[in-house]
Amino acid sequence: MKKKVKRLKSVLLKGDFGEVFKGGSIAFVYRVCSMGLSYGILFFISKKLGEEGVGIYNLCLAILGILIMFGCLGFNTSLVRFVSQYRSKNWNYSIVSLYRSTALRTGTLSIVLGLIGFFTAEWAAVEQYESEDLIIPFQMVAIMLPFGVFAMMNVEFIRGLKKVHISEFFRNLELHLLTVIGLIIGVYFGLSYWTPVLYYGIGTVIAAVATGAFVLHFFSQRRSEGLLKPIADEPKFEFRSHFLVSIPMILTSFIQFLNGKIDTLMLGLYTDNAMLGIFTMALKLSIITNFVISSLNTIASPKISELFWSKKMNELNKVVQSSAQLIFLFALPVTAVLLIFPKQILGIVGEQYHVGTRTLQIFAITQMLNSVSGMVAIFLNMTGNQVFFTRLVVIATSINIVLNLLLIPRYGMEGAAIATLISSAFWNIIGARYIYKKFGIRTYLHPKSLIRAIRQS
Repeated sequence: MKKKVKRLKSVLLKGDFGEVFKGGSIAFVYRVCSMGLSYGILFFISKKLGEEGVGIYNLCLAILGILIMFGCLGFNTSLVRFVSQYRSKNWNYSIVSLYRSTALRTGTLSIVLGLIGFFTAEWAAVEQYESEDLIIPFQMVAIMLPFGVFAMMNVEFIRGLKKVHISEFFRNLELHLLTVIGLIIGVYFGLSYWTPVLYYGIGTVIAAVATGAFVLHFFSQRRSEGLLKPIADEPKFEFRSHFLVSIPMILTSFIQFLNGKIDTLMLGLYTDNAMLGIFTMALKLSIITNFVISSLNTIASPKISELFWSKKMNELNKVVQSSAQLIFLFALPVTAVLLIFPKQILGIVGEQYHVGTRTLQIFAITQMLNSVSGMVAIFLNMTGNQVFFTRLVVIATSINIVLNLLLIPRYGMEGAAIATLISSAFWNIIGARYIYKKFGIRTYLHPKSLIRAIRQS
């Protein structure tokens, strides 16, 4: 027994995967706490404001998320790759130049988008979603957009430095924590449909200020140590060359995020806020299946970039395969529970959510598929295959939009969930096959590897 424990520790805690596992464990803890708080927020909103309140809150967060991705111009993804790549070579001057260049452009764009969003909020709420209750929440989304973009850029920059405990705290946990505190206080002053969005916005502003202070402190430290000057083998930084490399990742980042939110946006156009609230609740509950992969991705992104560009392919293969095993072993029992007891799980929130039973089951299968496929998106983006991934995600998103248009009018929320399942299956399977054919690396779980892992443990 002692030998097995030692063998397990050596696999999990040593080497490159050990670094990913430990960093992923930190992210996992933060995300568990964040997810618990987010479920608490939804439960609270459901009890105080009904399904309509849940629908408005989740719709606003979906729109904010899409606008943030657009405002970031995809540089949030490329920052992780290039900061980790430059850091491994001690190119501190390039890191500073990269951050300044991207921050200037994303900051300007986000302010412009925020102004446009604010002055078109009433039109979008009344003309497109046919709900005056959405006017104030949409205006709040527009106001918090520049802060959300700044916070996102800083969080991904910090992740590139492998400061996982800081990046993960401000990614979601701090936002949900302040929202909970705000809602508790709000009980004594009255709650409106826009109140949860307001407190989420306050958390966004605080995250932007705090992460900005950390980044400035990092640069100040490097400057005091005399490390912000170019070293002998460091090439001159040119934003244009960096932008050309980043374009596919920019497109992919936005399109992939849009692909994950398009069902919510389109369902909102066809149904009322109550039905949208039930749909988004089912989606939120299914995401727990994807906990491990999202946690490992946090630290795996810079690690995959570091190993690949250092041409350590054997080490890279071990990291990817070990991650695939861990992801599957966590996702399988969670998926089983969601598939067998969907009605009971939704019933915890309220009996009115029972109509989302089939939708929750479909989403559970979708998340399980994502888990089995492994780190396809991260691998392609971090290894210079972003052009292929961009094309793949464009096709998948097009499939998703067409299927939503065809299925939602006939099948409602279940149709939207089916569209998401099919489009996710498409890009995951094609992407995993491409990686295996080109690099001989399986991001997905191989049955023999699973059996070997079980025997060793």
